[in-house]
Amino acid sequence: MAGHDYSTSAAGAVPLGERRPRSHFASLWITFAAGFTYLFLGFQYHDAGYSLARAVGTGALGGVAYVAYALPAAYLGSSTGLTHGLLTRSILGKAGSLLVSVLLIGVAAGWVAFAFNLLATLYDGLFGWGEIVVVSVVLAILGIVNNLFGFTGIAAFARFVVAPLLVVWILYLVIKGFVEIPGDVLGAGSANSELPLLSGVGVAIGSVMWGNEPDTWRYGKPKVLWPLPVLAVAVTIGLVLFVAGGWMMAAVSGAGASDFGPAFRYTVGYSMFGLLWLGALVATVVQVAVNDGNYYEMVNAGQNLLGQLPGWRRWWTCLLTAAVAAVFAWRFPQVENGFFTVTSWSSLALPSVTVVMCVDRFLVPRFGLRRPGGAPHWRAAGFANWPGIVAVLAAVGFGAWGLGLFPGREPAPSAGLPSVEAWLLAGVLYAALAALAARFPHAGGVLGFAVVPTNDDKTASTESTEESAR
Repeated sequence: MAGHDYSTSAAGAVPLGERRPRSHFASLWITFAAGFTYLFLGFQYHDAGYSLARAVGTGALGGVAYVAYALPAAYLGSSTGLTHGLLTRSILGKAGSLLVSVLLIGVAAGWVAFAFNLLATLYDGLFGWGEIVVVSVVLAILGIVNNLFGFTGIAAFARFVVAPLLVVWILYLVIKGFVEIPGDVLGAGSANSELPLLSGVGVAIGSVMWGNEPDTWRYGKPKVLWPLPVLAVAVTIGLVLFVAGGWMMAAVSGAGASDFGPAFRYTVGYSMFGLLWLGALVATVVQVAVNDGNYYEMVNAGQNLLGQLPGWRRWWTCLLTAAVAAVFAWRFPQVENGFFTVTSWSSLALPSVTVVMCVDRFLVPRFGLRRPGGAPHWRAAGFANWPGIVAVLAAVGFGAWGLGLFPGREPAPSAGLPSVEAWLLAGVLYAALAALAARFPHAGGVLGFAVVPTNDDKTASTESTEESAR
């Protein structure tokens, strides 16, 4: 194992010798996919009046859109070996990196709050515990334990035992549902659903979106299509099988959108032989394992901001992120349509940033502008990549307007997908502004080039470039 987590400029890029095999990513992403978020998504599709076929098709379309985004995003990480936070410092400068790190922490904390509120709801459904807010806050604090102490045994138990068990259970639930649920019920749906098809696709994209894909895939092999088999399997499990399972949970239990806990209890009796303790164990381990990814996202962003301080320790960042997650978990029940709010911001904010960084690395060099590689220290980083920041803010503003995320604003009637349109806007606008900047002197200053790349920066850049060429 490495002596550090490669999340600061002193650590730099992940060395080629530390890269991991595809099997590592397969087990990791299957764990991410075998989550209750996707069951909840299928449950919501049923409540919105979707038939089973429409629910599964909508989830699959969202998965295709996600993979189209994730492949270049993953390649950005694997070709540089840098975290999302360090990439923002290199590409967007100090101001841009500060902005994006705060976004990373906020979006990930929103997912932690949703996940542990959902887990507390499941406990209440299984055992009638109540006190959902208190339980979710306690879970949010305890959830940092794996990141804090590195309990790899717990993570391995989730990845190699519990996640496969959950996949088998949901597969059994779906097969049993096809056998026992009448065909007219499976095909029933409302022509005037409260959730239009493209809006449903947008929710699916937000459900599967991480936004910081470079963080995970920086440990992978730097080839564009290398992650495709893993992503395809994960999307099939999460947005097809588990969406179908969530839809059937609603169908067999007859529960409404606010009754996910009781529906889970009914489903445990329906397809898990009534073993409530087993349902609780599976739900707990899977939710904790999935949220390891959210905490990892938060910790890396926090390390980008604080890791350079003299004497700073990573475990201090872990404690700070746990405190932030606890506050979000406490406030989450007061957020109107909390699940849809989290998925909307998730589908929008960080992907727009990642698209801008992909354009900068893979397209802007064609304009005669080659950014210094590696991870510059804060003092050496440029102040701001103004075209990049403008492109991100314009894209996020456009997407937030279209998704109705501004206070007092309803979602705009749109024939498209505001989140995907925002990604395209971010990429096209940044490419245009960068091409314009390339025509003028001092373009590097406008684009936030690092002031003085260090020797370590040059070495990391050379290694990643040479490996990319292979």
